Amino acid sequence: MKSLPNSIDQPFANDGGIQPPVAPDDDPFRTLDELMAVVEALCPVWPERGVFVDSGKMLL
Repeated sequence: MKSLPNSIDQPFANDGGIQPPVAPDDDPFRTLDELMAVVEALCPVWPERGVFVDSGKMLL
């Protein structure tokens, strides 16, 4: 029995899915600044944090 060679053409899958718009080439610092403005609007006051303890390990 002989099988057909593998085809790279996928006619049913080529047109599927969502095609997201490509982001324009903006200044990355402007993008970061806009993101931080959104974070500040959602959380205008940072929550209190405990004092760091020097335990020899750095954890996030």
